[in-house]
Amino acid sequence: MEFGHQHEVGQPRGTTQRAGVLLHGRGSTSEEKVNLAAKLQHVGDMRWVAPSADFGSWYPNRFMDPIALNEPQLSHAVERCDRAVTEASEDGRLAADRIAIVGFSQGACLALEYVLRRPGRCGRVIAFTGALMGMPDRVWETKFQPLTGLRVLITGSDVDEWIPEDCTRESAQILRDLGAKVLRLTYSGRPHIISDEELAEAAAFLND
Repeated sequence: MEFGHQHEVGQPRGTTQRAGVLLHGRGSTSEEKVNLAAKLQHVGDMRWVAPSADFGSWYPNRFMDPIALNEPQLSHAVERCDRAVTEASEDGRLAADRIAIVGFSQGACLALEYVLRRPGRCGRVIAFTGALMGMPDRVWETKFQPLTGLRVLITGSDVDEWIPEDCTRESAQILRDLGAKVLRLTYSGRPHIISDEELAEAAAFLND
């Protein structure tokens, strides 16, 4: 299993009007996010960039742990995501509102952390079973810039042991309070996976 690399899938560089970054979960790889992109292929006309975390993990501990316990790996992951966004934008050819970030589980949490730290770098985020980092004790209201114009799809399950439903609910409200337009979807009994129903919702979200 190789880590620290980056893969691409979809339309060739320089030919599209939209692009995205795919962030894998813990213990996964960018190759698996390439497979996810294939499942989103009916979105059409998109180029996907899929970076891979060193040693298969974007940060070492739980997303609910204090931020300091996930540093410096979390900041390094944010930087890697930023480089992927720059590559997806083709060094600025595509405007931020043409860029989407899609993550699952740990990758979804990283995607949400990224938009907090790098506001205005993308237009849409899909957090498949993700939540904001450092919950519930992190201070949100005064530290971060407004997220006006950002659209977020955040999903979860009422039985997920890794990302509790109340964390996805609270995350959605915090993002709304920061100015993002948020759609939150909760699936009953769904295990820790990306379901076909979620993929359909994601495609509609990207095509809207």
